[in-house]
Amino acid sequence: MIVLFLLIALIVLAGIAVLWASRLPGSVLITLGPETAIELKLVVAILAVLLLGAAMAMIWGAVTGLIKLPSRFTEARHESKVRKANKALADGLLSAEAGDVRSAKRYASKASQHADDERMKLLLEARTAEISDDWSGAERAWGLLARLPGGQLAGLRGAATAASERGDVAGAEARAREALEMRTEADWPFNALFDSQIARGHWQDALQTLAIGEKRGAIKGDSLRRRRAVLYTALACALPNAERRDAQRMLADAIRSASTFPPAAYHGARHLMMDGKGKAAQGVLELGWKAHPHPALAHLCRRLDPADTPKSQIGRLESLIATNPDARESKILRAEIAMASRDWMSAIRVLALLVEEKPTARLCLLLEQALRGYGDAKEADRWGRMAVTASREAEWSDIDPNGNAFDYSRRDWGRLVYAFGDAGNLVHPRYEAYGRELEAGRHIALPAPVRRARPASEAPTPRQPMPGERPLKLSEPPVDYVQDADEER
Repeated sequence: MIVLFLLIALIVLAGIAVLWASRLPGSVLITLGPETAIELKLVVAILAVLLLGAAMAMIWGAVTGLIKLPSRFTEARHESKVRKANKALADGLLSAEAGDVRSAKRYASKASQHADDERMKLLLEARTAEISDDWSGAERAWGLLARLPGGQLAGLRGAATAASERGDVAGAEARAREALEMRTEADWPFNALFDSQIARGHWQDALQTLAIGEKRGAIKGDSLRRRRAVLYTALACALPNAERRDAQRMLADAIRSASTFPPAAYHGARHLMMDGKGKAAQGVLELGWKAHPHPALAHLCRRLDPADTPKSQIGRLESLIATNPDARESKILRAEIAMASRDWMSAIRVLALLVEEKPTARLCLLLEQALRGYGDAKEADRWGRMAVTASREAEWSDIDPNGNAFDYSRRDWGRLVYAFGDAGNLVHPRYEAYGRELEAGRHIALPAPVRRARPASEAPTPRQPMPGERPLKLSEPPVDYVQDADEER
């Protein structure tokens, strides 16, 4: 429509120009020889000049068109080739993503004939090799792509993935480290290298990668601090006993990074305790309790000095409570202190309020012991039965039946880097696997029950085990339980 409008406007303007020129006076005299002359009106002369110019333009256009005709044929063939190459590349990538190996290979062969951009051909070749599980071929194609301008980062990422799939972890880390040195804004080089080091248990290398990620802005905030705390603690726990000083330094760094990580405070205090630095160990436990009260810290606080009297032990526990008196663990610890002091009613009051909020198996067992010490055996038996079906506490599961806490394997530490580092969750695999844990309150020495003579007719009939049922085996009491019981008596 626009072209038609312009054409009509041009015709109208030409007509107006002709009318205007027809009114002009004068003529044009063209002399062809001594006796030959042609006289034209001015308007006719103007029209003749215009027609002659149009004819010359048409002739020039035709001549130049003939001259450029071969190049135009070449451009047309190239455009057709590009269209075919683009279509082959697009169809090949779609086939690769769809998992159609045969079609992807066919389109890859076609693209290699028509495509001029080597990067696109290598990309399709690499993706086709990946869906064919030809990881060696994929790594080769990605490696070639990494050498081309603009394809370095994509090629290194693909090569790292292919090397990892082949089982070449060192090669995958080398590719990721090479990409990390490019100072790119992409996050995958840091994540790939860090994840690989965590999977292999290379805590020191992971700490160095974490520092690089912090400089590049790939990780920051609480996730950075918590991950660093886990790595320092894992590295300290992996050191031999001869390097205890280095372990203490790393545990101090872990506490500074994230004081809310109880394993750092626990292992830090344990190392100080082994060196005979009970006061310093108590300070570390109080620092950890203030940030994140955990039952393992209180359990270790009871064993800082084997020569402690019950009074001094209670004093240390009360100092622990004073750092965070309103915490749930502080209330439980206060109830345990009351039970150790034979103040059964105070313990029952505290535990009853806690049970109303969240009745767990640990609280039910503690309440059972408090009621049994108070002398209400019937109510104690009821709470003992409730403990069988009550929910467990994740943090209490951190303590094994022998009283040791945070006994993580290399795989567990690696998992904790993300569970606690990114989400702040501290869950021991024992909790998820329903493994055995320390019996709640077994360090408290209860008075022996008062038994009355029972006639033979009232003697209870021994319970017969069900078919396939295993006999119940009770674990041996810990050393501190026996010591406390002797001291109380």
